[in-house]
Amino acid sequence: MVPEGDAAYLRRLNNARERHIKERSALLNQLQQFVFLIFPEFTRIIKTIYSKTALYILKKYTTPAKIGRAKIEKLGEEIRRRSMGKFGAEHATALMNFAKTTIGIQEGVEGLVMDIQHVLIQLEMIDSLIAELEHEMEITLLRIPYSRKPLSIKGLGIVTVAGLIGEIGDFTKFKTQSEIAKLAGLDLYEVSSGKRQGQRRISKRGRSLLRKILYYAAMQTIRKNGIMHDYYQRLIGRGMKSIMALVAVSRKLLRIIFAIVRDDSEFILNHEFQNKKEIRKAA
Repeated sequence: MVPEGDAAYLRRLNNARERHIKERSALLNQLQQFVFLIFPEFTRIIKTIYSKTALYILKKYTTPAKIGRAKIEKLGEEIRRRSMGKFGAEHATALMNFAKTTIGIQEGVEGLVMDIQHVLIQLEMIDSLIAELEHEMEITLLRIPYSRKPLSIKGLGIVTVAGLIGEIGDFTKFKTQSEIAKLAGLDLYEVSSGKRQGQRRISKRGRSLLRKILYYAAMQTIRKNGIMHDYYQRLIGRGMKSIMALVAVSRKLLRIIFAIVRDDSEFILNHEFQNKKEIRKAA
């Protein structure tokens, strides 16, 4: 089934966002390589190169020489604010000490500085584009009355719900949840061989992006206090591998979403629907 109207628009928005996310990942990999060449000790203090704190320091100071000449009090306060208290003066001191004794390359540094600055500019541009796309997703969802139903599920945000509707289209046009599972490639088939008699696997013949969205949604809902945490733990307790348990959570999550849209119900925090009839339909 091909999405129409606002659902088709959401699909375009989600595809554009996916492209920008991939571009951003590639740029961050480049940035990490450049920083490693010029200041390999940097990540010993700030391990995540794509954190706000790291990006701020690289934009303002860039080179080990500039970091080494910074005032400890000022740098400490700057990284404290950017990291919301995670880093402070002691980290600024350690970073400055490493900067003064770095084993990074000393020749051709100006070229690497330019590379780093260009990557940072591109990252800011991509972040702006992603934010614009996500804002447009939110506005579009307001025009789709049933979108508030999956949004009532703890762990499902604007991007996830927009992606689901963009890939699935109008939920109400499906008669059964198995039709949507097939669209996602989450329908099961039996594997029969000498060693694997009776094993069941998902077909993966549907839309790969829809499976990806459901997979990441499942990861959000299995966290502590998440709506699928207990269910996931029971599966793991039975000896199921984590990847297979996440697939099972994805399938169950899809059943719940389909049920609350179909029955025009809300998902509430105590893991139940508004009445027992809806619980049975979603199970």
